[in-house]
Parts: sequence; structure tokens; C-alpha cells
Amino acid sequence: MRTRLQQFLLAENISPSRFADQIGIQRSGLSHILAGRNKPGFDFIEKMLLTYPSLNAEWLITGKGKMYKEMQEILQETTRDKTRESFPEEPAFTDNINSSVSAYSETPEVEHKLKKVLLFYSDNTFTEYIPDSAL
Repeated sequence: MRTRLQQFLLAENISPSRFADQIGIQRSGLSHILAGRNKPGFDFIEKMLLTYPSLNAEWLITGKGKMYKEMQEILQETTRDKTRESFPEEPAFTDNINSSVSAYSETPEVEHKLKKVLLFYSDNTFTEYIPDSAL
């Protein structure tokens, strides 16, 4: 995959440091990948594919196929994404919210009265306060 990454950088005419900045990774991390010290992980591949949607994931990972997707494939993905944005799914739990709100407002409010306050100190002592209304 290292050689394919180098081929991609040459094809895009982009320096490794600029590429690292564009996909949001550390420059040293990319340097280690290009030197063969580290292998690219899922996060790296995901960021690269999200930043460059025309890049063929199969080519990047396995070396099969062409470096760039066919224009038809890119258009299909773009159309699919726009359709999802245009027709977001309505949450199914709105009825539950309305029924729980009405159930909550019907419950009587309980009055709580203070009985005692205990303060614990770091020297293992404590102070107890009892309000006059509790007696």
C-alpha cells in the first residue's frame, strides 16, 4: 500500500506534508507510513477516502482496478448522498415523548422538607445541622 500511496501523491502532485494536513493526520505519522516503518490503519484510510472521494478504495487497499473511480460511480454516490440529505428519516420515538410528557404533568408534586445536614471534614470529624422546622 505504501507504493500506491506514493503513486497517489505523485498523481495529485501534492507534497506529503500538505497531504497530511489535508486529511487531518500528523506529518510524522505519514512520514512513518511512507518510510515503511508503520502500516496505515483504518483511520488513515478512512480519512484519505473521505477527503478524496474520487479515489478507488479497492485500488488503494488491494492494488486491483484503477486509481480513480469511474465518473459514473462518483455520480451515483453523490446522488445517493444527496437523496439521504433531502429525505431525512423522521424519528420514530416522537409519540413516546408526547405521552410521557402528559403522564409527567399529571403526577402530583411532593413537598420535601429538610431533616438533617451532615458535613464531613478531612480530619475525620463531622458537624450535624438540624433545622428548627425539623424538630
